[in-house]
Amino acid sequence: MENIQILDDVEEARPLTSSSQSPRQPLTKSFRDRTNKLLHYLIGITIIGAVIVFFPSYWTVVLQSTSGSGGNTNSDDNGGIFGSSRISKLRRSDATTKENYTIKSGSDDDEWLIPSCAEQTFLTLYTELPPLLQSSLQRGGDEIETIDEQQRKNSNSKNACKGMLLRDDIILTTHECSQTPTLYFQSSSASEHSNQYLETAPHTTLNANMGLHSKLGFLEVKDVPYHYLFSDHPVRRARMFLSLRSHPDVMREVMADDDDYYASETSSGGMAAAAIIGSSSNNGNSSISPYITCKGYKPIIHNFPLPNGQKMVPIGEELHTIMGLLLPDDILWEHTDLDTAIALKNSDTKERWWSKAITLEEGEAEFQRYFDRPEIRGPEGSLSIVRAHNGFIGKASGISEKFDPRGHRGQVCFFNYLVRWRDQKPFSGMHFMDWVDYGMGRSLFERNQKYHFLPELKGDLKGQVTDEKCVKSRFNKRTVHFFNDVERSEHEIYLTPSSENGKDIIIVRYIQSDDVVGPTKEGHPHLYMFDMNKRMYVVDKNLWDDEKYGKIKHTAVLDGMPALSAGEAYFREDGVMEGINYSSGHYRPKIAALTMMYQWMKEQGLNTTAFQWMARKQWSTEDCDETDWEGMEIEAFDVKVLEEACREVSMSPTWT
Repeated sequence: MENIQILDDVEEARPLTSSSQSPRQPLTKSFRDRTNKLLHYLIGITIIGAVIVFFPSYWTVVLQSTSGSGGNTNSDDNGGIFGSSRISKLRRSDATTKENYTIKSGSDDDEWLIPSCAEQTFLTLYTELPPLLQSSLQRGGDEIETIDEQQRKNSNSKNACKGMLLRDDIILTTHECSQTPTLYFQSSSASEHSNQYLETAPHTTLNANMGLHSKLGFLEVKDVPYHYLFSDHPVRRARMFLSLRSHPDVMREVMADDDDYYASETSSGGMAAAAIIGSSSNNGNSSISPYITCKGYKPIIHNFPLPNGQKMVPIGEELHTIMGLLLPDDILWEHTDLDTAIALKNSDTKERWWSKAITLEEGEAEFQRYFDRPEIRGPEGSLSIVRAHNGFIGKASGISEKFDPRGHRGQVCFFNYLVRWRDQKPFSGMHFMDWVDYGMGRSLFERNQKYHFLPELKGDLKGQVTDEKCVKSRFNKRTVHFFNDVERSEHEIYLTPSSENGKDIIIVRYIQSDDVVGPTKEGHPHLYMFDMNKRMYVVDKNLWDDEKYGKIKHTAVLDGMPALSAGEAYFREDGVMEGINYSSGHYRPKIAALTMMYQWMKEQGLNTTAFQWMARKQWSTEDCDETDWEGMEIEAFDVKVLEEACREVSMSPTWT
């Protein structure tokens, strides 16, 4: 369905002669003129075809001049909307065409020709921020054009270092530059005229394992934004491929049958990859040596160019000793990952990166690591987004909402996306979060609305909403606002006993402001959470700004962490609590949650019959008998006391 093309500008062919003409009518002068014109058209088309075949460099210039972007109409590495890499070959066929390269200067002795695939990853690093940028930041002014000129001037300075961005937080550079305490470079995430600079420091862990005479080293990027958070560490994006091969003859064999390389063979049979045009070799003659090549949009590092005309350092020889020891597992290598790595792209910043392909089992194992984390799962007897569900999809959808890098999008739609992610044949090889935002998931439900190619979901996989309600434009907007510590403290409450007309009542106030909790509207109770430290929070739905924050959810209050109880509560105008229930789709409380809240109020000396206890699913003393009290691990309560309290509340006169 992806490659369907709709042609809507095709005219119907017209006959050459009028329908009233007799087939035996003699040829007229008008007919001969039209015939001659047709022959001229055919000859012209033949000439153009010959130019395309025999003069590809001319065709490259034509494509680039008409496209406005180097002729690159592909949307992805696999040929984009046309599904053909032959078009790419026409654009790239002339090895001497400068449009596909960017010249970056080093010192006065060096000039580096960078292929377009490496423009965002071949970096110039400065020992200090450009002075004009510093003054502009201090004054809040806009001196972008002057600053850009200063950047070009500084890149020629001997104080500027060169580096290759292997991963968002790891830069390969020379040994000397890797020892520099602080360097700066412009982030590729910045917009065209943005001055967003990132700071680097020596990567002590990786540098400690380089050889004594190593000519290369590593820098660590400080405070770099992570792609998304997985388990207990941030996920970084791999930006380049390391190669064990450095000899151009070896690469020529790879190039022979590959249409996706930007650089093709030169007229002498050599390879027109990115080259360092440096100082003379031993015999005094200038030399051209490849160090970065491209396969499609994939930059492959073969050698690192040293400054001042020194020899290049083969990447494979230099890093071989540590590649299997301390380099992160997600660093990409040409010989193992080039053909299988998953291509990803940010359409806003035009950044490209790659991820190692995974199996479905590996993708599910990532979620399982979340499920097993004690701080997320919570102790036995507690409520959590993991314990609330029995199946994988339910657990994973709750986890996805909590750790979603795009602002905690809703669990109900994550359910639908997870079902489709698991059900792919063949499996995409992508991590779930990558698949949702950069893979097929980014437009899956929109395309299904048009082509209806997804099978209907039934049974436990049906979910709470339809696929159509989870199209990306809606899904991205339906986020849950998770509270920070300050916001949470604003909603913490305390209970005080009182009486009215001879009856006991309980008044609820906010600790911070001492204001009573506002009244609930009919059918719209307030939301509450009871955390692991026996603190209760109430969110007044009348005051909650749905337009600004989206609808309030139980996961929002405790940042998706475990709790003792969750549900809804009813209040009068004077803050008197009239009833409490245990309705929460995210946490799904059981009778133990009700019992712990009952015992907590009882320990405070409150009359537990002062309001209605609204059980979930018609709980009874039978549920108390079926609960494994001995297996509970809640330190705040005595399990034997809880077992007795369960029977008390289930037989309370205000139990409903």
